[in-house]
Amino acid sequence: MKSFLAVGIGGFFGAICRYSLGLALSNNGGFPFATLCINLIGCFCLAWLFTTFTKRTPVVLGIGTGFFGAFTTFSTFSLETLLLLQDSKWLQAVLYTLVSVFGGLVCAWLGFRLAKGRIV
Repeated sequence: MKSFLAVGIGGFFGAICRYSLGLALSNNGGFPFATLCINLIGCFCLAWLFTTFTKRTPVVLGIGTGFFGAFTTFSTFSLETLLLLQDSKWLQAVLYTLVSVFGGLVCAWLGFRLAKGRIV
């Protein structure tokens, strides 16, 4: 029961932070810069957290699954990509998809390496 409560509390704060950061970062030229930044930050932090703290305590689950689960969002990424395609912004859609996927993998790898003390 503690884990469920921790995930719920973490999710509340993650959603609030995501919304706030989304307001603070503008989407210049229709490119979903805010969501891209949020997802890259989340990939890095989640990989670092779950690599550093392998035991899934309620606190770790609250931060990882709750906070970062609500902070990042694949559904928004998918919708924004679809909207770019519908607006015939093919290059932006492809760029956004590639940077999101490969950038997310790189950020997750960096978080993993940092947690293991083997950065660079």
